[in-house]
Amino acid sequence: MRLYHARKSQVYFPQLRWWFTWLLLAASLLQACSATPATPQDITVHITADGKQMSVRLPPASTVQQALDAANLKLGTLDRTDPALYTVLTDGAGVQLVRVTESFEVKQEVIPFERQTLRNESLPKDQEIYLQKGQNGLQEITYRHVYEDGVETSTATIVKRVTLQQPVPEIVMVGIQTPFVPISLPGKLVYLRDGNAWSI
Repeated sequence: MRLYHARKSQVYFPQLRWWFTWLLLAASLLQACSATPATPQDITVHITADGKQMSVRLPPASTVQQALDAANLKLGTLDRTDPALYTVLTDGAGVQLVRVTESFEVKQEVIPFERQTLRNESLPKDQEIYLQKGQNGLQEITYRHVYEDGVETSTATIVKRVTLQQPVPEIVMVGIQTPFVPISLPGKLVYLRDGNAWSI
């Protein structure tokens, strides 16, 4: 009987060790899976807007748009940011919000008339006759002004031009006739008419 029990314990003990090893391995795997991964720390972003500076805390890999949302800053239609809204921020990054506005100015301006010249051979040279009096026209021009944070950034641009009155051209007739000048011809001049010859 002792021999039988000894053989049985020798056979059973290695199997027990094998199951115990697998049990420890499974427990360590479960512990590794259940452990909460470490979360990265939030980042700090500095925002300059409307003449003020503020700082917000954000999760890593946040964008400029998310930073503005965290600061409760709304963008106008023309407003812009530096860097762009889709830019991913890092800790200590700075964001500038520029308020952009526009205004329109309407002015009336004179359209100068043109001078048209007609040449006439029946008039003495340099003599002028006014056929039509010139008259200036009038136009309405709309200028666009752009401001960034209240300061105009560029010269005004023309966005619309409307002609209120067409100009009337001035028409002048100018003589180009050259006066006759006597020319001396050497020799004789013979004139024939009706069978008669005349010598001059």
